[in-house]
Order: sequence, then C-alpha cells, then structure tokens
Amino acid sequence: MSARTITGNLAADPEVVQAGNVSITKLRVIENTGEYRGGKFVAHDTPTSHFVEARFELGENAAASLHKGDAVIVVGKEHSNSWEDKEGAKQYGRVIDADTIGVDLSRATAAVTRNAKQE
Repeated sequence: MSARTITGNLAADPEVVQAGNVSITKLRVIENTGEYRGGKFVAHDTPTSHFVEARFELGENAAASLHKGDAVIVVGKEHSNSWEDKEGAKQYGRVIDADTIGVDLSRATAAVTRNAKQE
C-alpha cells in the first residue's frame, strides 16, 4: 500500500455500511487535477474520482460531519480492490483507507466540536 494525500469535494453524502461488527463509512472524492505548462496551471478535462473508506471513530465523525460538495483533505493508504456493482458485475478500482479526513480550510470554514473522552 502506498500513502496518498488528496484534496477534492465529496461527490455524495457519506454512506455507512456494516461489515460484520465494523461500520465502514464510504466516501467518493472528486479531485480536480492538472499540471503546470509554461508556468501556468492547466486543468485536466476530466477530474479524478477517488474511493475512500474510513472505519471506527474516523468513519463515524466523517458521516456525522460531511455532506455532498464539502471540500476535504484525505490522508491514507491506497490499494487495489474489487467489488460487485448493483447489477452483479465485478468492478475494480483504487481505494484509500483513510487515516485522516479533514475539511479543506483553504476553501471552507468549519466549527470544531471535540468528542468526549471515553474512560
């Protein structure tokens, strides 16, 4: 697995699914990518879509805090994965297992509420 940091906007509200006893929060982040050519930034025609999964408190907090369109920063480890779509066809893609998810404060504001410490 390779470490990745991405920035982008949520394509949809977070989705929480159960995998045994563990809740997994799934996010899809759309990243507008580009490159510098001749000293000017040129955006790519098609943005990059990233699949992100968050577990435990991180996933719970992401599901409670984030909504479609929110500007986010995600740090995590990327790996290949496969799954079946709604029609039963096998799909393949890259998934980022999030270690950290935050609001991109260069493009949004946020109010922070700390979690109560568990004893």
